[in-house]
Amino acid sequence: MTGEDRKRATLDFGDGPDRPPAPPVDPDAVKAATRAAGFRETPKAPDPFAPPPGRPPRRTRRKTGRTEQFATRLRADTLQAIYAYADRHEITLAETIERALAALEKREG
Repeated sequence: MTGEDRKRATLDFGDGPDRPPAPPVDPDAVKAATRAAGFRETPKAPDPFAPPPGRPPRRTRRKTGRTEQFATRLRADTLQAIYAYADRHEITLAETIERALAALEKREG
């Protein structure tokens, strides 16, 4: 049998051009049927941008042109104090550190 003699199989799913389109399905009927069958509704996923419980929401900080990274580990109370100061004065965390350093240098000199 050569390639010219073989024909591809045709699949008939019954949805050809001569068949009318299926009527629209009522979403409430689907929900009722799935509940009757014992399925439960999928719980809503938590908002990934919501602040973690116990921590007050923080606003988005404005861009300042600072490009150097400074990473350190702090105690929770120190971190909350820095956030609180920045929020009270509506400044960035970098400005908070800069003000603290300026105050230390002023006290020293």
